[in-house]
Amino acid sequence: MSIIRSSYTNIKGRRVESGRRTFKTEERHFLHEPKSQKAQLESHHEHGTRKDVKVKMDRKLT
Repeated sequence: MSIIRSSYTNIKGRRVESGRRTFKTEERHFLHEPKSQKAQLESHHEHGTRKDVKVKMDRKLT
């Protein structure tokens, strides 16, 4: 869970947020990512789209 601290200032009599700092209490974990990428590469279907080939409209809709 993150702790968010905001600082405010008055502009023309209105309270306006002037800055925000986020304090993270725990580390972010990305341990599952390499395993899923390896599984994607070993699968038998095509990965992503080719940028040099135009995709027909009927293929985009399905």
